[in-house]
Amino acid sequence: MHRLFLVHELLMIICEHLYDEDDIPNASKKALARLARTCKAFHAVALNALWSNLDGVAPLIQCLPAEVTRLYWRLPLGTAVVGIERAPRKAEWDIIQGYASRVQCLRVLNPLRPVEPSVIFTLSRPPTTSPLFPNLRSLIWNDSRPQTLAFLKTLCGPLLTSLTFDCSSTRWDAAASAVLTAVPVICPAVKVITLPSSSPCPPIPNMLLAWGHLEEVTCGEIDTVIFRHLAKQTYLRKLKFTLSQSISQSLTDHPPSPQTFSRLRELEVHAPELPSLVEFMQKLEIHPTSIRGQVDAGPTPCDMRAFFAFLTEHYVGVKPQNVSLQSLPIIRMPSVAQPPLLPPIGNQSNGQSSHTGIHGSDFMPLAQFGSINTIIIDVNCSIHLADDDLASLASAWPHLRTFSVNKTHGWVVKSDISQTGLLGMLQCCPRLQTLCIAIDTDTFTEVPLDRPGGGVQNMNIRTIAFADSVIQPRATTVVAAFLSDVFPKLDEVTAWKSDQMRARRDANSTDPTVYTIRWEGVSQQVKGMIRIRQQERRWRRSE
Repeated sequence: MHRLFLVHELLMIICEHLYDEDDIPNASKKALARLARTCKAFHAVALNALWSNLDGVAPLIQCLPAEVTRLYWRLPLGTAVVGIERAPRKAEWDIIQGYASRVQCLRVLNPLRPVEPSVIFTLSRPPTTSPLFPNLRSLIWNDSRPQTLAFLKTLCGPLLTSLTFDCSSTRWDAAASAVLTAVPVICPAVKVITLPSSSPCPPIPNMLLAWGHLEEVTCGEIDTVIFRHLAKQTYLRKLKFTLSQSISQSLTDHPPSPQTFSRLRELEVHAPELPSLVEFMQKLEIHPTSIRGQVDAGPTPCDMRAFFAFLTEHYVGVKPQNVSLQSLPIIRMPSVAQPPLLPPIGNQSNGQSSHTGIHGSDFMPLAQFGSINTIIIDVNCSIHLADDDLASLASAWPHLRTFSVNKTHGWVVKSDISQTGLLGMLQCCPRLQTLCIAIDTDTFTEVPLDRPGGGVQNMNIRTIAFADSVIQPRATTVVAAFLSDVFPKLDEVTAWKSDQMRARRDANSTDPTVYTIRWEGVSQQVKGMIRIRQQERRWRRSE
């Protein structure tokens, strides 16, 4: 064996490359397991990489002899459930502890490999006073069963810096509340905390008061005391929460100090309506580089224009990077009629469409921010963008990576963006990775003899969404040929994917399911054409 492989740091880099979660399922784990069995020099490093990120506690139990564990199938889905037949002995506990000591990130339950409560009870009582997971840094607690919460105390430790509660329960008893209250004491070093959006009991949000060095906080609705505490956190750089009327009133009664949220860079707020969000940010006078908003009602086109105008006035001399705004989908009864897809923009009055909605001119104030790399707008308004609008915005945002407009709500009106406008955007934004727009497929008439994209290509986009774009059967092959040339790495094409869009019919009363099927056909054709193009390039190189 070459002496370079005796360098510990080099082996760690090799194992990190092997552990690729985006690879073929379990392929990287099998490779690391083989590497651990190949040579003693590789054994420890490969095992550390293999067990560093553990998705569910089932693998710890399945490493034990067959007489200790049991496996049965849960009907009707046929999911394999891992159970425990008897308590592990000393040698078997040594096996568990040997692997658990290598775990740095843990999600307690894996839905694909569920475990019985008896497994959690067993792991909660190790025959030692030392921690079962001594090197655990990140924990996702997603077990909603109150009787298993005692295991949380076994997992928490002084090295834990990231804690996520991904569970919901309304049956928390006094014992469970006592465990939750003790968490900040057991793991005082937590810097990243994620709490349920609807907290099942008071101790969960009140945990935030016990930590003084928080860097990232995700939670639901909080009271003014917790909000004031977070505002004083000098290291807090990311905050996501639900805005309440009490917080808004508190900021009016007691204006914040200049040091409030002094280092906040990412802000995500769930507000009842957009004007409430704008008013909140005006009172705080903070300038996070990432602004994400979710609203329950609206917004109206007037609200959107006011929001964009606020950003241009509020961010003078500041470089925002991410602007996102989404209105939560409204649950409609099937009997409620949905608006039809409107015809193309044709009736203009003083430069504006006769249809109410968001126009290209409304987006233009954001063009002054050349630092923007993410734009996500998904609101209950119609979208009116044309090739010229897209060209102006794209040229203003050369660093753009994500551009998504009404992926869930749809554009409602027929798009005026053609393939020419799309190609122009790709030329101006070479780093674009995520794209959702509506496109006018009527401009795709025939497959040209030359390259459909004229040589313009984007190698980053794997999935592209076309919102509620209408497509006719004659255009499917032409669109597929264009996309396969322009996006050589494309894996999927989607459109009409949300309930809001599928509940709406176009001006000809066409069932949206028809368009969904046609776009699925485009996606399949794109995959085949990309393979053919790859074959042709390979043959050309071999000649």
